[in-house]
Amino acid sequence: MKPAEQIVSLLREACGDEVSSRALCERLNISRAAVWKHVEALRAGGYVIAASSRRGYRLEFAPDTPNAAEVLPFLTTARLGRDCRYVEETGSTNRDMARIAAGGAGEGVLLTAGRQSRGRGRMERVWHSPPGLNLYFSLLLRPAVEPGRAVSLPLVAGLAVAEAVSALATELETRVKWPNDILIGGRKVCGVLCEMQAEADRVRSVIPGVGVNVNMTARDLPAELRGAATSLRIAAGRTFSRAETLAAIINRFEPLYDLWRAEGLKPLLPRIARLDLLCGREVRMARGGEELRGVARGIQEDGAMRLETDQGIVPVYSGEVRMVRGF
Repeated sequence: MKPAEQIVSLLREACGDEVSSRALCERLNISRAAVWKHVEALRAGGYVIAASSRRGYRLEFAPDTPNAAEVLPFLTTARLGRDCRYVEETGSTNRDMARIAAGGAGEGVLLTAGRQSRGRGRMERVWHSPPGLNLYFSLLLRPAVEPGRAVSLPLVAGLAVAEAVSALATELETRVKWPNDILIGGRKVCGVLCEMQAEADRVRSVIPGVGVNVNMTARDLPAELRGAATSLRIAAGRTFSRAETLAAIINRFEPLYDLWRAEGLKPLLPRIARLDLLCGREVRMARGGEELRGVARGIQEDGAMRLETDQGIVPVYSGEVRMVRGF
């Protein structure tokens, strides 16, 4: 953690009591002037920190910022997310994480942003990324698997999001829409974009980028998205902690990811099937220059959607899917 985030953690551990400037200096191995500088930066970021010349500093309020100081107390993982990095604004967390990966960082780095100016979805679509309301994060993974296996990883990440949201808001019914969307009430609440660096026989890194609409209201959505998108707040009628929501997703993802690494997608298929929005529905999809139409018959072990057409079952690995009727 950065020094400022360490200060927040130490103040939080005091449970409302003061922590002396001397104690902070000793724990962080920095000067009193540096402590004061970090406290001022925290105040500028929305933290309310009281100060007494005799007793020290006391944390009175912490904003809902998904940085290490706020996320780590909720995290139960062994590896993923323990190196938690936060930036107030960036172009794209996936692009930033690609640079982090190229620098040799190990698996499990978590990068989250308060705002993205060039957030992306699949097919280079823009992901609406207003500041201070939602989650925009990327995770660095280095699975020792063949590149073909990584095609199914967006489904694993989507399953983690859906199950985490269901645990945080039991009144909501989340669904996974192949290949990478999470929906509530037929409206998109989350998208997953996985980008991979690989050689012919091995994966060097996979970066799942995840955007979750958390606390947006209908007014925060562009007019063209109001019929197609939603947020946890819109669906549940209450606000959610972004830090707690992020930690819940990473906590859910780590065991799913470890199982996927060891055994592939097969043991996760029953859980995905329970949340599969498309299974049994008539769909049409654009794939290259052709349109396919048929009935979705679930997901197979390699992550492909099984599409029942007039010519039989066709495995579909990519494409834009729309239901003929319904959402």
